Amino acid sequence: MRGSTEYAAISELARRILRSRGVNIIHNGILSSEIEYLSNELSDSAPKIIFGIKSKITVTDDIYFEMENSKNGIISTNPPDSLEVVWVKKRENSWNNLTTKIIELGRAGYPGCIGCAGPAADEPWNEKRSREEK
Repeated sequence: MRGSTEYAAISELARRILRSRGVNIIHNGILSSEIEYLSNELSDSAPKIIFGIKSKITVTDDIYFEMENSKNGIISTNPPDSLEVVWVKKRENSWNNLTTKIIELGRAGYPGCIGCAGPAADEPWNEKRSREEK
């Protein structure tokens, strides 16, 4: 997956989450314990990152990320209407790949580190191009 459009979208969503002051993860309830684990892992491994992760349960097959001061994201089989929302195409390992990336970047010190998120992090995200390449 490295170098792919999917990996780039996952990385962008992870960066948005870590840049935010808080995130609501809206899901169908299956991820509740995994969201709690993610929150605890970030608190333990990256204590300089101060924001809240809240779990909101609704009837959906998608996983929606609503950020306080950043643009939103979604893991879904279908792209959202807005190009402001980063879309990660839903696959079997999308959630696990995202949480791994969030923890990896958090441990590296993102967003306060220089260069730890790779060269793509310094470029503006192009959601339209990302969707065209999927």
